[in-house]
Order: sequence, then C-alpha cells, then structure tokens
Amino acid sequence: MFQPKPFSEGFLEEQDGHRVYFAQYGNRDGKAIVSLHGGPGSKSKPKHAMGFDLEKYHVVMFDQRGCGKSEPMGRLEENTTQKLCEDAERLREHLGLNQWFVTGGSWGSALSLVYAEMFPESVRGIMVSAVFLADEDSFNWSFTQPNGIAQLFSDVWDVRNEALAVYEATSKNAATVLLEKLKKVSFDEKKQIAADVLNWEGNLMTSTADVSYMTADDVEEKDIADVKIFLHYESNNCFLEEKQLINDIEKIQDIPMMIVHGRHDVLCPFQGAWDLHKTHQKSRIVALPQSNHMFSADGYVAKKYIFDSFLKDFE
Repeated sequence: MFQPKPFSEGFLEEQDGHRVYFAQYGNRDGKAIVSLHGGPGSKSKPKHAMGFDLEKYHVVMFDQRGCGKSEPMGRLEENTTQKLCEDAERLREHLGLNQWFVTGGSWGSALSLVYAEMFPESVRGIMVSAVFLADEDSFNWSFTQPNGIAQLFSDVWDVRNEALAVYEATSKNAATVLLEKLKKVSFDEKKQIAADVLNWEGNLMTSTADVSYMTADDVEEKDIADVKIFLHYESNNCFLEEKQLINDIEKIQDIPMMIVHGRHDVLCPFQGAWDLHKTHQKSRIVALPQSNHMFSADGYVAKKYIFDSFLKDFE
C-alpha cells in the first residue's frame, strides 16, 4: 500500500519536559485537518493521512506526549488529556492556522471531542469514528466487568484473569496495580506485564479473527512505553469527569459533526456513538454494517468517502 510522506515534520517547543513530534501531509494550501491518534499510547501513522484526499486537504498529525517520536518516550509526568489538547492548540498556532477540522478514531475520537469542547473557536468541523466516550460504562464493558465484552471472549478473559492473579490484581484494579509494578520491576518483568496487557485489548479489535497471544519475547521497549501510558490514562479515568464528553456537548452544538461507527464494534459498542449523535443537534451518523472496531477494508473506504462528502459541505 502506498504510504504518503510528510511535506514537513518537526517538534513543538519543549513544554513540561515534553517535545511533541508533528508531521504535515498533503496540500499545504488545502483545508486543514488535525488527526488525533488512538491509544492512549499509540502513535500517528501515515495511513491515517490516507483517509483523506491528499491532493485537496492539508492533514496534520502529532504523536501524543510520551508516544511515537515524541520525547521522552513513555514519560507520564504532565501527561494528561488536557495537556494533549493544549499541545494540539499550540500546534495550530505554531502552523499559523486559523481553524481546522478535527478527526480521530477510538481514543482519538474522545480526544477530538475534548479538544473541541476546550477550544471550540478553533474547530470548523468534527469527524469521529469507532467512538469511545471514556466513561465508566465504556471501561466497565471493555476492561473491568465480566458481564461486558468478556462474554464474547470468555477464553481470553480467563487467560487475562490468570495473568492478573500473578500480580495480585483483579480486572477492577488492574490498571493501577500493573502501572505501579511497571515502575518497579526488572526489564524482563516489564516485558511480561506488557504482553499480558496487550493480549487482552489486542484481541478485541475484531470478532472475525482468530484469537492470538504474544509472549514477553515479542515485546519491545516501545511496547512497554505504550502500555505504561495506556495504564496511566485508564487508572486516571482518562483525566475526565464522568460523562464529561456528553455533559459538555452544549459547548460544541454549533460545530457540524460526522460520526462513523462499525455496527459490529464489540470493543466500543454502537450505543456510545448513538448517544453522541442524539445529544449533538448538528451531527450525522453512519453505521457501517460489516465493520468491527478495526474497520473492514470496505468500511475503511466507506469512511473516507463519508468524510469527504462531509468536507465538501464547507466548500
């Protein structure tokens, strides 16, 4: 698959001990779109830019604090949802952009909403997919309760619980316990903890693929950093008040929004996307009938055309 190359990349001025990497793709004179990556703990990827017509649009991406090429890798200090949104706003100002569209999937969808609610005057439109609302219901379904997604992955849930028992942790306190252990144990033990964490969420992206497990030998230092950041955010409820994204929706009611969600997304069920749509008066929603949290190939293409149609409304 063709991988676009950035026409510009660099780092924002260091702040709070963090140097944030960013890259720009496509048409520097086109409508600007900032794409916020998932995780927490992942990184920006060229394929995210490919979700837009790069002959027409100016796509900006950055690696969130502690992630990807941002420095230092895995740093937790001064690493919060609000700080990430402030970095996005600093980046907009650094690039001299008046307004831009904001987009993201999964954790990137939650971050897109928080950013828009913090800086509504900077946002021309919102495009979110695989919606994650970062609330108690979301975490209960995917991580803490046995009556959620665990019922679809009972075998993986049991493997996870067996691993957690080794650390004297449960599904309810796993994030806090494992994060503390990652700060204290040897590198080899960190690799095992990271593998145990990744073996749960890594199997939840789709219900149409075989379950697979990684071992500690498969884990690299960047994987440990990614897991550490993920646990940091999970143990702090993503630094959000309960139902904050929905409760603060009034702040962005005048900003048009497009929502795309896989009907078969078992990690983040369609209910969250539907609730978002119902509370936002200027939103439109499309349910992709064959897609999971990880969109099918057809779903990925459909999302690209849906977002392109949305953007044409601003011409």
